[in-house]
This record gives sequence, structure tokens and C-alpha cells, in this order.
Amino acid sequence: MHIVAGYNTDHGSIRLIQQFRLYHLSRPAVKKWRAVRHGTPYQLDSTDQWILDNLQDDKLVAVDCAGWYFQEFNINTICLESDLLSKRYFSECYVEPDIFTHKPTYIPDDQMVVFKYPWFLKYASLEQFVNFLTTWVQSTTVLNFNSSLIQHNHLKFSLLDLVKDQVDLNIQIINNQLWKLSL
Repeated sequence: MHIVAGYNTDHGSIRLIQQFRLYHLSRPAVKKWRAVRHGTPYQLDSTDQWILDNLQDDKLVAVDCAGWYFQEFNINTICLESDLLSKRYFSECYVEPDIFTHKPTYIPDDQMVVFKYPWFLKYASLEQFVNFLTTWVQSTTVLNFNSSLIQHNHLKFSLLDLVKDQVDLNIQIINNQLWKLSL
């Protein structure tokens, strides 16, 4: 049995159908977007609705969440993905395999950046999470993630308190899984 360490690094030994399944599992918006192509209207979740309600201008950067569906709402969207399979669905997206550790220079610093359940934050250590925040938060950043998957002492410390001690960011918690961060 072959154990997959990461589906973005070991494509050679994984069949194409398995790559697509893993891609769809990490980006549930793709399934809803594909239904739109067959006439079904796109159903916004609460995070999408919050983003649309709080977007300052009509520009957005969607990172690793198949966020090209925001263009259907007349929002100028830059899509950045870590998997080359995204090009099969949306040819205009940028593909960067190392999103977790660096922010590309072509991403504007004045646009809202959206992360929806990024796969690279699952089981990240607190140090990795803080490094990610210091790298990416240059403008308003919306982070939709499961904070209980960040490795820290859940019983003794709150993740928000630990992060606030290590970074100088304005952190607003919208709900249990949605953070708004800015400088």
C-alpha cells in the first residue's frame, strides 16, 4: 500500500483519477462551480456571502480554493492555485506549487486575499502558522480554516492569544472558522 505524504508533491505514483479526487476533496467549490456549467445557479455559503458583503472594491485574490467563481458576481478575481489540475478547470489561474512559504510578487498588496480551507494549514504547527501569517498578510486577508487543526495546546491556550503574542496584526474573528486579518 502506498501512503501519500502530500498530493501536490508525489504525482508520479498516483493515478490521474486519484489526483482529481484529492483535488476535489480539498476544493469543494469546484463541485458547485461545475454544476453551474449545467444551468444550476451557484449557491453561496456563509463565508462567500460575508466576503461579497464586506469587499471594499471589486477586486479579490482567491488562493487555493478554486475561487474563480467570484467572477460570476462581477468581481475582478486573481486565482492562485498550488495544483496544476486547476488549469483544466480555469485556464487563467496562476499555479504556484509553494504557496505556503512565499507570496508571489505579482499578487497586489492592496486587494483582499481569501483562503478557504487551505490544505497546507491542516496539522501545521504554531510556528508554521505564524510564518504563514507574516508572509501573506500584507492587505486584508480572509482566512476560512479549522483552527483546531493547528497544532497547539488546546486545553491550556487559545490559538488567537498565541498568535497575537507573536505577530503584530489586527485579527478579527467573524465566526468560529473565519478570521479577518490586516496590518
